[in-house]
Amino acid sequence: MLITPLEALGLARPSTLTKAQFAVMLAELRQKLAYMSPASLAVLRDWVEAHPGGRDKDRFPIGLKILNKARAIQSPESGPSPLMIKVFGHALGQEALAGGWAPELLCYLRGAREWPGRYTVTQIRNEADGAVRRMADIEMRLGRGRRLSVEEEAFRARRIEALRKCQGIADQAGQGAAA
Repeated sequence: MLITPLEALGLARPSTLTKAQFAVMLAELRQKLAYMSPASLAVLRDWVEAHPGGRDKDRFPIGLKILNKARAIQSPESGPSPLMIKVFGHALGQEALAGGWAPELLCYLRGAREWPGRYTVTQIRNEADGAVRRMADIEMRLGRGRRLSVEEEAFRARRIEALRKCQGIADQAGQGAAA
C-alpha cells in the first residue's frame, strides 16, 4: 500500500544507497510500518509523494524520514520502552506520579527517547502545572458535590486514563525489579 504505488510513480532508490542497501531499507520499512492502518498508510504515501528525495525530486526519501513521518501520523501502539520502564521505576517516575505530572513525562520520553536532565524535568513540570491544577480543582469541586461540565468530565477522564497508563508502566518496572 505504500512502496509499490510509490515505485509505480517512478520514485527510485536514493543515490546514496546501493541496490542491496535500498532493498534492506524497503524491507525495514515494510516491517516497521506493518502496524499502520490503511488510511494512515495512504496519508504517508501522499506525504512521500509531496516530499520526494534527491536533487531532481525523483527518489525515495531516506527510510528514517519516512519512519519519523509515520510516527507523527500514527504512533505504534506497543508496550512501554525499556527507557520508560526505567524512568517510571526510578525515583523520578515515582515523583512524577505523586505530583500528577507523569503524563507529561511520558509524552517527553516518547518524543525525546532520552533520560531527562534537571532542566528538562523543570520544563516538564512547568508544562504540566496547568493540567495538574485543573485536575486538583475538578477533584475539589467533585468532593463538594458540584457538577462538572461535559468538557471538564472529558478532561478528567483523559487525565485519569493517562495517569493509569503511567502507573501501569511503574508497576511493570516494579515487577521487573522483583523478578
